[in-house]
Amino acid sequence: MRQKEPLDVSPTWRYPLPMPMPGQPVCATELEAIDQLARLPAVPKIFFWTDAERKCPEGWDFIASVRQGVPPSGIEAELNAWADQYPKAWLTVDFRDGAIPPSTVRPLNEVLSSLKRPVIVIVSRSPEHEEWPQWVLPQ
Repeated sequence: MRQKEPLDVSPTWRYPLPMPMPGQPVCATELEAIDQLARLPAVPKIFFWTDAERKCPEGWDFIASVRQGVPPSGIEAELNAWADQYPKAWLTVDFRDGAIPPSTVRPLNEVLSSLKRPVIVIVSRSPEHEEWPQWVLPQ
């Protein structure tokens, strides 16, 4: 028998991912990401794609997500050049409240998925984010 009323579907991800996978960005708060990265057997080189270098956590390198006078195509080209230069590095993206989101020509999720490397989107509250599953390492 068919159900006639609409299904109750939550807009957020129900199940976290245990590890960021190439082509599937995950989200975490800054503290969650730092804690979980420290638990990995070998900590990868981390770059933070954000609007100001001062926002980078200690030990993370900076990539400008917006710059005055640089169009979105230029920002995307710089990210692609970075990806070629650092093929094994992980990317973290500043998507916290108050941060200026990355300036891109294509939709951001498409840009992040096309990188084919682990991507962690840094958000203010990870369980509430709709676009990406939360990153939670198993205990």
